[in-house]
Amino acid sequence: MSQADTATNQYVGKVKWFNNKSGYGFITFLNGEDEHKGKDIFAHHSSLNVKEELYKYLVQGEYIEFNIQKMETGAHEYQAINIKGICQNDLMCETRHKNRDMSKNSEFITVKSHNSSKGPRPPYKPQVRA
Repeated sequence: MSQADTATNQYVGKVKWFNNKSGYGFITFLNGEDEHKGKDIFAHHSSLNVKEELYKYLVQGEYIEFNIQKMETGAHEYQAINIKGICQNDLMCETRHKNRDMSKNSEFITVKSHNSSKGPRPPYKPQVRA
């Protein structure tokens, strides 16, 4: 496999583990050529392709698409590059970032549980927090 082939082939993988603090982890190939399928590849936070500037990380079990690059130096023969969500969707770090921003701007409703041993349930009255 040439270096040009590694940068253009698209692979699908599942995050095996990722250390947010250190900014690296490993992805397991789910498709691709026999030489890679089922093997693990190194992933670094700088290779995550996100749409905006935010803290970049991967979530264990997350499915992703990526290309690979043959490394000239270092402990790993290949490294995952251009890591992004499946089918051009967001990575989990982007989704969580968006959800956190949306929750800051919305109202929450608190629903209290009811103990059925105390009789019938009273009428529902949502409590809105300011």
